[in-house]
Amino acid sequence: MNVIRIIITNLKYKTIMEKKTLSRRVAAVLLIMAAMVPVTMRAFTFEVGGIYYDVKGHEATVTYKTSGGNSYSGDVVIPETVNYSGAVYQVTAIGNGAFTKSSGMTSVTIPNSIVSIGDHAFVACTGLREVFIPNSVKTMGRCVFHSCSNLNKAVIGNSVKIIDEYAFQYCNNLTDVVIGSSVDSLAIKAFFDCHKLVNVTCLAIEPPAMYAYYCFDNYGNATLSVNQSSIFAYRADSNWKRFRAIQSIKSMAEQLTLDRSMITLHGGESQQLIAKVLPEDASPAVRWASNDVEVATVDVEGVVSAVGTGVATITATTADGSNLTATCQVRVLSDGVQDNNVLTLPEEFTVEKGKPCVLPVAMINKNAITAVQCDITLPEGFSLESDGDRLLIDLLDGRAAASHGLSARMMAPNVVRIVISSAQSEPFTGNDGDLMLLHLNVSDDMEDGDYEVTMTNVILADAGAMTYYAADAVSVVTVKSYTRGDANGDGTVNVGDYVTIANYILNMDPNPFIYSAADVDENSTIDVGDLVGVANIVLGDFTMPDNAPRHNDSDVTLTGESISSGDNRVVVTLNLDNDVDLTAWQMNLELPEGVRLADAELTSRAARHQLVVNELDGGSLRLLGSSMNNDVVTGHEGALLTLVLEGSTGGDAALTVSDVVLAEANMTTHAVSPFSIGMGNSAVKEVNSDTRIYARGLDIIVETPVDTRVELIAPNGMSRVLEAKAGVNTYRCNRGLCIVKAGGRVVKLNVQ
Repeated sequence: MNVIRIIITNLKYKTIMEKKTLSRRVAAVLLIMAAMVPVTMRAFTFEVGGIYYDVKGHEATVTYKTSGGNSYSGDVVIPETVNYSGAVYQVTAIGNGAFTKSSGMTSVTIPNSIVSIGDHAFVACTGLREVFIPNSVKTMGRCVFHSCSNLNKAVIGNSVKIIDEYAFQYCNNLTDVVIGSSVDSLAIKAFFDCHKLVNVTCLAIEPPAMYAYYCFDNYGNATLSVNQSSIFAYRADSNWKRFRAIQSIKSMAEQLTLDRSMITLHGGESQQLIAKVLPEDASPAVRWASNDVEVATVDVEGVVSAVGTGVATITATTADGSNLTATCQVRVLSDGVQDNNVLTLPEEFTVEKGKPCVLPVAMINKNAITAVQCDITLPEGFSLESDGDRLLIDLLDGRAAASHGLSARMMAPNVVRIVISSAQSEPFTGNDGDLMLLHLNVSDDMEDGDYEVTMTNVILADAGAMTYYAADAVSVVTVKSYTRGDANGDGTVNVGDYVTIANYILNMDPNPFIYSAADVDENSTIDVGDLVGVANIVLGDFTMPDNAPRHNDSDVTLTGESISSGDNRVVVTLNLDNDVDLTAWQMNLELPEGVRLADAELTSRAARHQLVVNELDGGSLRLLGSSMNNDVVTGHEGALLTLVLEGSTGGDAALTVSDVVLAEANMTTHAVSPFSIGMGNSAVKEVNSDTRIYARGLDIIVETPVDTRVELIAPNGMSRVLEAKAGVNTYRCNRGLCIVKAGGRVVKLNVQ
C-alpha cells in the first residue's frame, strides 16, 4: 500500500479540460485505485423507508448503510423530500458510493430534486437494466456507473456538463445511450469497454470535447444520431467521425401531458393514466414512477394502483432523451368513507361550441354538511366566465344557507378550486340536489366530439369537524355545432324542442338537453322566453329582440285572493293585470303544511293555452302555462287561473307565489316579485286591552293609547317602520299575509 500511495501523491493528473495526454498504463493504475481505495467511512444520519441519508442544513444526501456497499435491493424510489423527527429535508444529492455493489437493486428512480451524483455512486450495481438521469442533475462523479454489467440503456439529462472518468466503463451489455444537450466534454474511458453499444444519441448542438480515442472503443459498430443541423460538425470532428454512421435524430418530444393531474382512489382500486407526447412523430414511450410506493404504485402502462392511504405523486418522463416530465397527484382513501356524502357531476351533457353553458354540481349528503371543497378540471377549449376578478359560479339558494360563501381560484390552467363554507357552521339545506352552477364558455375553435370534465380532491365537512372524502367524478361533455332552438340536438327545430324546453322549465330533466341551443334569447337563463322563442322558430316567425327587459313590473301585475268553500277547501284566484300582450308564464307555488293542490284550471282568458303542474324537489310546485301557437292571453285584466286547495290549516296559513316569469310573443320577459295569499277567514286579531291590531279590507288598523313604533312587513317581504300616534292609525297594504309589530306584540294578518 505504501507504493500505491506514493504513486497517487506524485501523479500530476490534469483534467480533460486541459487536454493532457495520459498513458494507458497510468490510466489502468487509476482504475485499479478506484476499485481498491475504500469509500470514506461515515455513519448515516437517519434512515427512512429503507433509504439512508446524511443531512446538512435542510438538505439531505442519499448515502449507504455501511461502507462495504450492498446497502440496497429491489426497486429503489428516491423521494424529493423526506420527513424525519418533525423536520422536512429536500433530497438534493446522491453521495459518493451511496449504492456501491448493491447487486440486488433492480431499478432506481432518481427524482427531479437531485442536483448531483457523487463518485462511485452506482459501481457494480449489476441488477440495473436502465438508468435515467433527470434534467435537474448538473454533475455526475467519476466511475458513477462503472461495472454495471447488465445495464442496457442510459439516458443522461440535459443539465449535465461533463461525463466524468470511467463513468460507464465495463457496462458490458449497454446498447443504447442518450447524451444530454448540455454535455460539453467526455472524460477518459467514459464509455470504454462497452462492447455492445450500437446506438448513441447526442443532443448537444456542438460536438462535445472528447478524450481522444479513449472515450468509446466500439465506434465501428455504433450509429451516432445528432440534430440535423449538427451532422456536418460531428462528421468533421476528429473523434466523433469515427462512428460507423452519423444520422439525424428523429423528432424529439417537445410536450408531455397527462389526462389527469389529480385522481382519488379507494384502497385496492386502480386507474389508467394516459400520456400524450407531441409532436405526433416523436417517440410515444414514457417511463412511469411513483414517489411513494407505500401509497400508490404505477406499472409500465401507466396503471396506478392504490396500496395504502395517503398522497403520492406519479411522474411520467419521456424516454427519448428529452426528459420531459408530467405529474399526477394520487390521493388514496380508506374504503367506504365517501358513500354517504358526495359531490356529483352530470354523467353527460351536450354544449354548442362558441356558446356559453352551465355545468351543475350536485351534493348528496346523509350528514349535516356545512362546508365542501373540490377541484374541477376543464378540457382545453373550455373556460370559466369571470366578472372582473371573480369567477362566475352561482351558489344555489335552495341548498345553501344565508351564511354560506363561495370562493374560487385557478390552481393551474383549466383547474379551479372551489371552497364553500359557513362562518356560523350552518348546514346546507336538504340532502340531495344541485349545489352550484359553473358558467362556462366553449371556444368556437373546438372540434365536435366528446371531452371530459373531472372533479377531484372532493372533501366535505360537518359542524363537528368530521371530514368526509368523496370519490372523483367525471362528466362527458359532447361539443357540437347546433342551430338555435335545437334543444334536443336532433338537427332540426320542431315541436320536440318545444316539449324539451318545457320539460326543463318543469324540472323534469330532459335527456338529451342542449343548454346553449335551448337558450333561444341568449340571456343565460332557460325560461318561458325561450319557450316562446322556439315556438316562433317552428312557426317560421323568429325575431330576436334587442335588449329584452328582464324585470319590468310596471307592465304586469299578478295578485291573488282566496275564498273558503267549506270542507277544508279553499279556492285561490290568481288575477293578471297586463298592459302588454302575454303568451306564456311560469311560477312556483309553496303550499302550507298539510295542504295539497286538488285542482288547477285556466280561465277563459287563456282558453287556447295549456297548463302543466310538476312537483319540484322540496315539495313546491311549478306551473307552466303556454301555447304552441304563441296565442295571446285575452284582455288585459282579470282572473288567469284558479287553484283548489285541500287540507286543514291554521288561521295564519298562506300560499306563497314566487319565481314568476311571463313572456310576450317576441320573447320579452317580465318578472313579478314573490307574494303570499292568506287562506284563513279571520281578519281581526286583538292583542291586548291596550293595543288593537286588525285588518279592514286592504287597510291595517293600529289602535294604541300612546305614541309607538309600527313595523309592517308586507306580503312581498318588504319592511316599513312607521310612527303611530295615540289613537287610531290606518296603513295601506297589499293582499296576502302581513306581519305587524307594535306595542311589543307581533301579529299576523290575512289581508283580503
